[in-house]
Amino acid sequence: MDKEFDFDRIGKKVPYRTPEHFFEEMQQEVMQRTYGAQPVQHRPKMHGRHRLKVLFSATVAAAAMLAGIVFALSYFRMDNAVESTSHMLAAEMGSSEAMDKWIYELSDEELEELVNFSENDIFLN
Repeated sequence: MDKEFDFDRIGKKVPYRTPEHFFEEMQQEVMQRTYGAQPVQHRPKMHGRHRLKVLFSATVAAAAMLAGIVFALSYFRMDNAVESTSHMLAAEMGSSEAMDKWIYELSDEELEELVNFSENDIFLN
């Protein structure tokens, strides 16, 4: 193999050629094979039952995806609430300094969530 290959010597010529009108004829041939003798404008339309099946399947799939997202989000929020409650219970068993440190480490969102949780607690109110 020649180690000193010069691309400038070749130039920008495309080494492959296609017959004249190749792509137009290929498109017509594909259409002929897929739709047969029917003109392209007269494709078979979906009948009522078939359209209803497709619509029902798409609706069920969308509902399942939405339910999955809702349950996943509620699972993660519940996991955070359990973690927050376990920290609170651990702090109750310790000294007030531990409780102060725990509250100081909470973010603003966690503090708001804790306040909302305590306001809606049926055992505290």
